[in-house]
Amino acid sequence: MTLIYDNAIQFTSIDYSDYGIAGVNTSLAAPNMNTYIERLNGTVRREALDHFLMISRKQIKNIVSEFIEYYNTQRMHQGINKIPDAEINDTPGTIKKMQVLSGLHHHYYRSSA
Repeated sequence: MTLIYDNAIQFTSIDYSDYGIAGVNTSLAAPNMNTYIERLNGTVRREALDHFLMISRKQIKNIVSEFIEYYNTQRMHQGINKIPDAEINDTPGTIKKMQVLSGLHHHYYRSSA
């Protein structure tokens, strides 16, 4: 996993390799380089981190990793290739709900009959 960040001190002082992340700095004086990562950072903050009282790094790591898993595999997107692949399931079965981030988000799925 790669994290793209600007040259602010709060980002450059962290050793991202502790989390299995390769850190990449953006170029100086290039504000358009940050648009996609700023969008992702805002989404993670608004939809996950703003709803919890942070106590430890381990807690933050668990919240972010659970949200990223949900974001990449279950949450519907309007972007390229309909991430995740949105196929309509017409098979009969009960609709069930799975809690994500202790009920902050939910994933609905149809169980087999």
